Amino acid sequence: MRVLLLSFLVAASSSALAGAKDDFIAAAEKQCGVSKDEAAKLATGGRTGSVIKFKLCLEPEQTLSNGCKLRCTKSGSKIGK
Repeated sequence: MRVLLLSFLVAASSSALAGAKDDFIAAAEKQCGVSKDEAAKLATGGRTGSVIKFKLCLEPEQTLSNGCKLRCTKSGSKIGK
């Protein structure tokens, strides 16, 4: 039972980030003028990776490993600042 529950939680968390990664790739393609493959390489995972930083929009601008500055445009990102 634990294995089944753990498998479900892993699948749910990875699918939740799938949309965020797609959003990041689309933004990198549009704002940085890179190909989809290059944008996918810039999409790093993990809790300190580029995808989560873009999704949470903690800073209005994020500098990627290739030097491109990716702008976050979520209006909710200014709350509490």
